[in-house]
Amino acid sequence: MRLVIAALAWLSLSSAASAHALWIEPVEAGLELYFGEFDENLREGSPGLLDRFNPPPAAKAFGASGDVALKVEKKATSFQLSGVPAGPTSVVAEQARVTERKQGEKVTRTLGRLSARYVSDFSERPPVIPLDIVPAGKPGAFKVFYDGKPLPKAKVEVATEFGWKREVKTDEGGAFEAELPWKGTYQVEVSVMDATPGVHGTEAYDGMRFVTTLTFKIATGLAAPARPPVTTPKR
Repeated sequence: MRLVIAALAWLSLSSAASAHALWIEPVEAGLELYFGEFDENLREGSPGLLDRFNPPPAAKAFGASGDVALKVEKKATSFQLSGVPAGPTSVVAEQARVTERKQGEKVTRTLGRLSARYVSDFSERPPVIPLDIVPAGKPGAFKVFYDGKPLPKAKVEVATEFGWKREVKTDEGGAFEAELPWKGTYQVEVSVMDATPGVHGTEAYDGMRFVTTLTFKIATGLAAPARPPVTTPKR
């Protein structure tokens, strides 16, 4: 299997969305799944690019009571996730689709998979999606897995909700530690391109592109600057 790992290789749903990802955030009403650019507070809406997710992403909660499928309902700028059980939990949402790109007479088909995980604490958890980022048992310690195996030397971006960013790299065991100086919500992001062909449902593809995020909240630390206003582009 040939892998090319790049922190800024994103799934392109359109040319306007070439730097977009899914992420999950806790809100007063529960959890919301967004599509856009976390550090800029850019959230795609409906009508708009949010409508490209048809059907909506699938979501599941993993907790002490087992795995629970969640209800996913499209809103104006997000997908609302409901049915999350009480207590420490982890929620995963994802969608995969095959897209085509034509250059001259050549048509390239890529299986793109956008995934997002949210955790309520830093307990160790097993990987459950093809490209996964999980806590390693303490704040700031994480592991990246691809196809169930630790992913070494992967570039990872850590960002806050107000735009502070750092780039780190996993070690030979897929582990890394990140500085978390600010209070508030963080996003960790990693991506992988894999040239292995295959079939998704009935659609053949020439290679795969994965983008996964992990979000969590930090209750202590430096007071964070104000978050940028929400931006929802008109498409």
